[in-house]
Amino acid sequence: MITMRNLIDINKLKNIKNAIPILLVVIMGATLVSSCNDDLLDKSPLYAIPEEDVFNDPIFLNGYVASSYNGIKVHYRPSAGGLIGLTDLAFIQTQTNDIGGPGEEYLQGGMTPENVDDLTNGLWAHQYKYITNVNVFMEKVEGSSIDPAVLDPLVGQMYFLRAYMYFELSRHFGGVPLITKTFSLTEESYSVPRNTYDEVAAFVLSEVEKAIPLLKDHGDAPSGAATKQAALALKARMLLYMASPLNNPNNDLSKWQAAEVATKAVIESGFELHPDYFELFHDPVAEDEIILARSYTSLNRVASQGGWGYNYDFWPSGFDANQRVTPTQNFVNAFQMTNGEYPYLEDGITVNPTSGYDDQLPNLNRDPRYYVNVLYSGAVVQIFDGSKSAERAYEYWEDANPDIPMENPDWNGETIFDFGKDSKSFWVAGKTPFHWNIQTGYAFRKLTDFTSPRASWDHDYDNVTSYFRLGEFLLNYAEIQIALGNEPLAREYINRVRKRESVNMPDVTESGDELVRVYRNERVVELNLEDSRFYDLMRWKAAPGLVDLNPARGITSLKKDWSDGGKLSYEYGEITTATERAPWPGDYYYLMPIPIDEINKSDGALEQNPGY
Repeated sequence: MITMRNLIDINKLKNIKNAIPILLVVIMGATLVSSCNDDLLDKSPLYAIPEEDVFNDPIFLNGYVASSYNGIKVHYRPSAGGLIGLTDLAFIQTQTNDIGGPGEEYLQGGMTPENVDDLTNGLWAHQYKYITNVNVFMEKVEGSSIDPAVLDPLVGQMYFLRAYMYFELSRHFGGVPLITKTFSLTEESYSVPRNTYDEVAAFVLSEVEKAIPLLKDHGDAPSGAATKQAALALKARMLLYMASPLNNPNNDLSKWQAAEVATKAVIESGFELHPDYFELFHDPVAEDEIILARSYTSLNRVASQGGWGYNYDFWPSGFDANQRVTPTQNFVNAFQMTNGEYPYLEDGITVNPTSGYDDQLPNLNRDPRYYVNVLYSGAVVQIFDGSKSAERAYEYWEDANPDIPMENPDWNGETIFDFGKDSKSFWVAGKTPFHWNIQTGYAFRKLTDFTSPRASWDHDYDNVTSYFRLGEFLLNYAEIQIALGNEPLAREYINRVRKRESVNMPDVTESGDELVRVYRNERVVELNLEDSRFYDLMRWKAAPGLVDLNPARGITSLKKDWSDGGKLSYEYGEITTATERAPWPGDYYYLMPIPIDEINKSDGALEQNPGY
């Protein structure tokens, strides 16, 4: 039944009037009250706190609210990179990625009610579990004697969290059951039918409107807490999704106009672009631009599939890491040259003759964000592992002259080989334990922390996971203006993002379909690995040719010739080890199916999405 076990279990405890299980540490609650600088979202062990204590004590109640933030889907869920490996930007590394199997099934047109939980890591049940926490809270604090100055911001945060979780459900499944109360043991039925998408969206907006007057302003709230500005951002994002082609098939311009007003409110809410793009993803949180974010700590482990920070998930296999997703050539090609030209024509194969790009010197003169986002051969980084620290380059290359031994001179005091430390030959020689089969010659760099160990259970990595930031909303506003036919204003807002101090790319001047292409590429460059690309393709109904990208390309050969001063020679082509992608199955695939267990438990109340 839709009112999952956790709904019933919590309610049983409520009726027994015994104790309620809560994700809570009393220390955490005390920390929240005493400091605005500590991460609000640190997790903790489970404790059974007597119900009357939890809902009548401000410290315990703070802890209960803090634990409910775990309902926000983190960007690595269901696996490193989220669902980016189901798009044109990345490959799922099937050997190391938790959704390797179901991800392959998805790309081959085989997503079903039976395997969707594996693909989403149980998102449906996870969201309703925390929605239940909010519902319990709302019932228990009604008529509370806690000082309104303390209670109101907590209530506002819970309205925000419930809205966020229903937004998340809606962008995966469309309409879902709206459950806003707990269930008693005397209920005749626990089965609840689905609401429509429009009803769920309207509910999200209504929850946000309730939250806004109760929440604190950004400057007055603890880091990581929902604020008035975060609520405005959620409202604007919900309205953008409502206006997008998937949910607005008749292109009702009033929906775009509503999104325009809400997005402008976010833009005018007191934030500015942080001057350094790199710093957005590393501690301390760039509070000037970021509206809501979570910093990684060894308690909350918010930035890792395995709990070790992003390094182990994204570093290349030659760094003794898992490299769970691998960038495609499509991703790399999205980064323009510093003159504002794309390196390749739209086919992704033919070099753009006006760009100045040389495919044998591919890393020169690129958009400055390229060097933040792409780990390419020759890029030098600092590697920490245990007590060891070493500066070294990413070395994907093979030896151009394998019949001439030891051409490579010693570098940095080390004895090294003619082939690179990240090449297949290095692995074959037994010099590294890992070499994963899907290699493109690139790795994702944006979220990695080269000031920290490869993998450590108790290290506080400097990762920052951003949920809302000004850069996104400037681009959202540009998209809205394109939809409303205001191309000059759209270009202005795209160019505002490109004029960030550390980026300073030339203005875009395109119009018509070419402006749409440039805009969508700008989102790739600016927002990749921020949980947007998969959902953008779905809401735009733009999956054909991108989700089913075939052939997917990368570097197929990279050789270093030590007899010619270490010259690198590149060959590009199809990555044959990647999952072959079936043609896009059709419009029904833009929504995921309801998990079969939920259908079966609903006693016929839940209707499956079409096509499944």
